[in-house]
Amino acid sequence: MKKLVLASAIAALSITAAQAAPTIYGKIVMTTDVIDSDTDDSTRGSLNTAGSRIGVKGAEALTANTDLVYQLEYRIRPDNNDGEALQSRDTYIGLSNKTYGTLLAGRLSALDDMIDYADVSVGGVVGGDDLLVAFNEPRANNAFAYVSPSYNGLQFLGMYSMDELNTTQPDLKNDVLGVGPLDVEAYGVGLKYEPENLPVRGGVTYISTANIPALDDKITELRVSGAYDVTPALTVGALYQNTDWTTEDKENGYTLSAKYKTATPWTVYGQLDYVDNYAGVSDREKQRAILGGEYAFNKAATGHVYAGYLKDKAANRDDQNEVGVGAGLEYNF
Repeated sequence: MKKLVLASAIAALSITAAQAAPTIYGKIVMTTDVIDSDTDDSTRGSLNTAGSRIGVKGAEALTANTDLVYQLEYRIRPDNNDGEALQSRDTYIGLSNKTYGTLLAGRLSALDDMIDYADVSVGGVVGGDDLLVAFNEPRANNAFAYVSPSYNGLQFLGMYSMDELNTTQPDLKNDVLGVGPLDVEAYGVGLKYEPENLPVRGGVTYISTANIPALDDKITELRVSGAYDVTPALTVGALYQNTDWTTEDKENGYTLSAKYKTATPWTVYGQLDYVDNYAGVSDREKQRAILGGEYAFNKAATGHVYAGYLKDKAANRDDQNEVGVGAGLEYNF
């Protein structure tokens, strides 16, 4: 996924009036994946695109210290025309002040997206190219977000999503579960610490929705994540997330990862995920292991190869296992 929400807005602090022309940017990722699943005793191959996007962003100096910043970003599907192309990703307008920080309004990724130092998955690997937890970085419609300036590497994060829909609509639960956008009143706060010239990064976020009639309660999520550069070539990351689904049990998710840049164009990585009480269902467990490699042709083009194993365990049914391998190309512009 690797969105780094609000990063472009924060970077806009360094944009001057001379750079006010809009910037067109994007990414194309295409992978071929083969997954063997004992759920239906089948082996399937597919061509996938994960995270492909195109956008326009920029800044306009209003005063010596304040810029107007904007971004219009949309999903693209170069592998098919299934109706999901040109769906809105992070789209916003806002103000960025060197002293007081950045304030945005629009459709925005939840703050927990900024506190993920562990996920290194790519492409159509089993379980998707993201963390394995059920509540994971949904985009919020009708949202405001604030990111403070950096104080010796420390930043405060805040977010509020307005409820502009009828919360009794039947598909609301699917939206909250991450299938669709976060369309209910919600707020989030967080801290991010990324000091210069130190090998550590970390942060914490807390997100809470308002009482939701479709769920008869609210959802809360606490996430803690960090990374440490063991050497200039080796980075390890970790993440813990506790989500209260107000159902049977709280979900607990754990992710550990490592990434090593070799002396060649290859970078290799591994990731382990474990989720207990997935989506609040008592004793439902998900476990995943991923191994992969990235080959840097140049700064814009990267080749990917990877393999993964996923186990889904729940009461009153047989365990479900999937094994997958894949390869693909990524181009950033």
